[in-house]
Order: sequence, then C-alpha cells, then structure tokens
Amino acid sequence: MSTDYLVKSAHLTATVTLLQDLGDRARVRVGDREFELHLQALPDGRWAVQDGQTRQLLRTFTERGELVVVDHSTQHRLEVVEARSQWLRGAAGAKGHGGGAIKASMPGRVVRLPVQVGDEVAPGGVVAVLEAMKMENDVRSPGGGIVKAVAVQQGQAVEAGQLLVTLEAIS
Repeated sequence: MSTDYLVKSAHLTATVTLLQDLGDRARVRVGDREFELHLQALPDGRWAVQDGQTRQLLRTFTERGELVVVDHSTQHRLEVVEARSQWLRGAAGAKGHGGGAIKASMPGRVVRLPVQVGDEVAPGGVVAVLEAMKMENDVRSPGGGIVKAVAVQQGQAVEAGQLLVTLEAIS
C-alpha cells in the first residue's frame, strides 16, 4: 500500500508518494516521475542517497517541527506531513478565531460545496468536500465566519494550497 506525504518548503508544495519501502531501498513518485532510491546510513550520521548514477550525501535533523536537509552547504527546510492526517486536521489556512482563507491541503477534486457567498459557517462546519485517494474528505472551518468568496466549483480539480473558500470574521 502506498502512502502520500505533503512536502512543503518556502517555495514549493509537492505530494510525494512512497510506493514501496524495502528498508535500504524505496520507490517513490513525485508528480508524474518515479524514482528508485538506494539509502545507506553512514557512520558519521549522514545518509548516502543514490538514484541511478547520481549519489548524494545528506545530513538530516529536525528543528522546530521542520525537517532540515543539508546538501553540501545548502540547507533545505521542509515540513513533511502524511497527507491523510493533514485532511483529518481540517483546513490549515483558516484562523481559529474566525475568518481567513481555507485552502486545499492536498490535490483532489471538489465533489460538493455546501456553502455559498453570504452563508454563516460555524467553527468546524464543512465548507467543501474533496475526493482524494479515492476517499471523500470534509474540509472544515476551524473558526466560524461569513462566506466572503467561493473560489472553486463542483467537479474542479484542485492542487495542494489552492484557495477554496474565504471567510470573513463575525464581529
């Protein structure tokens, strides 16, 4: 069974699918490209990662909840979240106190939009239903508000981070 992860950096959000984990080897898909990686933990704490003819030495550690990958002298700060758990947490873009932008936390297709401009949404209210990984997932508003804009349509494909609904805080 494959597992999808959302990998976010300062400039990019990508879905990485772990297709097969064989211990020292892994098959992954990023976008429409598949890679077979050979992984080796080195005695000095670095990782040797090889894809075909390319071999890189990487050092990894976590800092303030982010995965930091060091390649030579370049640091890459990444947030890595298992995609299903991201959906279960709800819409990450909305403010807990009400109002805000509610965004898709992973790629999918809009199957239902139970709200329209002007509707009042309670905290935890469903603002969209997305199909992803052959499952329907409710996108909920962590905070309440009035629907100011609906940026998508039923049947539309959406990308991770794409705006779905904008809420205005209730005064």
